[in-house]
Amino acid sequence: MNNSTNLTLDEQFDKDCKIIKLKYEYPGYTGEEKWAIITGLTEEELNEKYAEKTASLRPFIVLDLAFGKARTKFINNENKHYMRGVRSIEPFDYDDELLTAHHPELVVDNFEETFLRNETCQKVRSALATLQEVQKERVIKYFFDGKSTHEIALEEGVSHQAVSQSIAVALKKLKNILK
Repeated sequence: MNNSTNLTLDEQFDKDCKIIKLKYEYPGYTGEEKWAIITGLTEEELNEKYAEKTASLRPFIVLDLAFGKARTKFINNENKHYMRGVRSIEPFDYDDELLTAHHPELVVDNFEETFLRNETCQKVRSALATLQEVQKERVIKYFFDGKSTHEIALEEGVSHQAVSQSIAVALKKLKNILK
């Protein structure tokens, strides 16, 4: 098989399938299977169409697209709630008892920890502001919205390699700024 055919097969596999490393996704996982593949294909179709790719992933679990959608929705929801917590404003001037009873999530036990967290968030926001607009949008979509480079590429009508490279360059710049 020549490289152009192999590249096309890799791109097609990436389009049809999403691979999950189970030990990373589920800490404490001890099963025999190391990988899960989210796809609309059956295991037989997957093995027939992508025998070379699936051979290196054995043993694996095949999960359907409905699971993939639910997983993506869950990840996006978790990221959304995390970001709300990061961006949340400090408690207003309420009576402590009222605040604790109705909004315990706003009660801060450790002012120093909250201050440092907010300071870190501000540094990250400032660092993101230095990126080119396309890089900034891609980093936000990838890390905060939980989208894959393939999903971002489809939205923007570019190759996933271009998106991956753009994110890598942005991360390098952010790393230098946040040192």
